[in-house]
Amino acid sequence: MTATTPHPAPFRVLVVEDDERSGQMLAGLLRREGFTVDMCPGGLAGLQHLADGPPPDVLVTDLRMPQIDGITVARLARTRNPTMPIFIVTAYPDLARRLGDVEPMPQVFIKPLDYPALVSALRGMQKLA
Repeated sequence: MTATTPHPAPFRVLVVEDDERSGQMLAGLLRREGFTVDMCPGGLAGLQHLADGPPPDVLVTDLRMPQIDGITVARLARTRNPTMPIFIVTAYPDLARRLGDVEPMPQVFIKPLDYPALVSALRGMQKLA
């Protein structure tokens, strides 16, 4: 960007992933792409962050997690912001059918994660913000 070109507004991504190593790796990669990222190690931490933390522009959550699953996290995110873009990452695509009552429907990414496709989708959401 040139000195006269304004920087885009920070785009805050909340990553919720119970595999902390995977979550930290994804958060680090997204930070290198220029996103502001908060990482929560599991659904319960994700719910707490959504209730108390800075509001994210977009949610990226694992689907199948112990205690609190990604569907529950997505539902709470939508009560905070009904139009928040949600990206579900899962190794269990059949479980994604349970997302039917979360409208608008979250985008689903199958593990192993196609990282360039996720970044492209996030950039698309950033342009709309």
